[in-house]
Amino acid sequence: MKTKTFAVMALATAFVGVPWQLRAEDDKTVSEQAAEVWDKTKEKTKEAAGVVVEKTKEAVAAVENAIDKPDADARKVDVTISDRAVQMPPNVDAGETAFVVKNAGKEKHNFEIKGANLEKSFWFAIAPGESKTMELELKPGSYEAGCSLHEKAEPTTKFTVK
Repeated sequence: MKTKTFAVMALATAFVGVPWQLRAEDDKTVSEQAAEVWDKTKEKTKEAAGVVVEKTKEAVAAVENAIDKPDADARKVDVTISDRAVQMPPNVDAGETAFVVKNAGKEKHNFEIKGANLEKSFWFAIAPGESKTMELELKPGSYEAGCSLHEKAEPTTKFTVK
């Protein structure tokens, strides 16, 4: 009886077939076709992700550039960042402050301020010869300013907010 049951199942399988044995017109199994579709899906997803990343970077840069003009009520502090140092006043008044940062160096730099429960930097580095504005509400205390891209190679500048 077991032999007859096995034979009937084998015969039914041969006629009906199982999915991984089916062949398409191009003589590929369903598994092979699924693998190809999966590979194409991964490729297209990677391409789409790249486009999303690039467009996000462009949007952030546009937002950063849109705020390059400080608010009228913000105190303007000129900052020059170079390949060796950050130059700015040692004392700054508390309140709404616009740091206008010019990159006078030969490589990209990113301006960063740390202190008094604050850590802020630009999202994207400043290219040589370009300027960007960072607007902050400063509280009294001690702060450090520097380049977050080269913080080990370049010294930070300390300043006090009164």
